[in-house]
Amino acid sequence: MNTWIFIAGIIGLFTSCVHVVAGQVDPIRPFLKSELPDEIKATLLGCWHVVSVTLIICGLVLTYAGWFNLTSYSNVVFGISTSFVIFSLVFIAVGWHFFQLKTFSKLPQWVLLLPVGVCGLVGVM
Repeated sequence: MNTWIFIAGIIGLFTSCVHVVAGQVDPIRPFLKSELPDEIKATLLGCWHVVSVTLIICGLVLTYAGWFNLTSYSNVVFGISTSFVIFSLVFIAVGWHFFQLKTFSKLPQWVLLLPVGVCGLVGVM
């Protein structure tokens, strides 16, 4: 077992659960009740679900690769982990644009994304 990659996968699966459950309550329901045109709502809701699927698949791949210590998956783990680090940086940058220092509390998604990336990268090194 590669403990670092396995932990990255477990955190990734937890993150996907938070995204699916809490995300439906906080941003999605109010967004769907807004007066935006249905085409915009449908497009953004589709993107939301694409992110959900991506988070779940990445969490499963990392968990599987970590549990079985699959060194043949090193490039995949590296790619997923690097993506998660970049995802966290995107949330920090976007949050900084809107909230400056308050980004760390107003847009906390980076807190769940960054550990997945860092643990995965440590596991590959």
